[in-house]
Amino acid sequence: MSWIAEGISRELALSVPACAACRNLVVGTATQITPYRYRGGERLDPGWLLTRPDPSMTWPATLAGTVDDLAFHGRAYWRVLDRDPEGFPRRARWTPYLDVTPETVSTGGSWQELTGYRIAGVGQVAVADVIRFDSPLPAILVFGAPTFAQAIANRDKARRLASTDLPAGVLTNEGTELGDDEAADLIAKFQAARANNGVAFLQGMSYSKEASSAADSELVAQQSDDATNVARLWNVPVAMVGASPSGNASALLYSNLSQQLAILVSSAVQPYLRAIEETLSDVTPTPQSVAFDVQTFLRSDPQAAADYAIALYGAGIITLEEARGYLGVPASAAPDLAPGKV
Repeated sequence: MSWIAEGISRELALSVPACAACRNLVVGTATQITPYRYRGGERLDPGWLLTRPDPSMTWPATLAGTVDDLAFHGRAYWRVLDRDPEGFPRRARWTPYLDVTPETVSTGGSWQELTGYRIAGVGQVAVADVIRFDSPLPAILVFGAPTFAQAIANRDKARRLASTDLPAGVLTNEGTELGDDEAADLIAKFQAARANNGVAFLQGMSYSKEASSAADSELVAQQSDDATNVARLWNVPVAMVGASPSGNASALLYSNLSQQLAILVSSAVQPYLRAIEETLSDVTPTPQSVAFDVQTFLRSDPQAAADYAIALYGAGIITLEEARGYLGVPASAAPDLAPGKV
């Protein structure tokens, strides 16, 4: 209930630039990785469930919504639209997390018996007609609410500072003493004059400006720290969102891009993909399974991939066929291997 106590919704969290950048990195990476269906080492036709489960929505949009819900809420749902002759789901529609209400019966303790779902507040849908994905990681909104609240407070503070036309200062009375009401009226008139004009007239008064900037109030350092903390919540390499472990700017060079990308996939993206793999494998005929071809995505640098495969093969860690499979080269004798895990 942490995000409720802090008043942090998904939309409010995404108003933090670092959070939006991390979300786009994680979801954008996931949508670029292709899922496949396998039976042992044989690759099967993926079917509609892995290419376009929802006839009214593309596969990237369906996967993006699923990963987004898993990240922010820790759970995602697909509603089954159609089944094959054997009763396995063939079409399904991603349904936003907030539109689904599980209906349960208490059995004592922490566990409850699931009896169905209420979708968009209408009717009851049977448990078998909803595919539920459970994230292996805690929901971002649950344990990250205090971090988002602090980032939003610092952002609003910087906005107020930037929107102030008249710098903070002090009016000094150099004439006769004024009463409280007269002083308040004088200050109000001075502020109004400066808000509408570049010049204000003072008689019997002097104005001294107090230096005030984002640097003076340490807002720059605080916002850098906020970006770093948000990246850590998402398990995203901090340099990929312009942050760093020290809170200062950090350069992301091409020489370390492949390593950063591998860390992004293994720590921030793969947990959600694994949850989707296992859930979809459970609703496919045995012994079929679903797997995302992560290695193909990581082979964006062919030279680095080739050096890596050659090094593993030379050390005897993998076989020649496994090395060929990693590089996407057709096997010489055995069938193509299933995509490996990071």
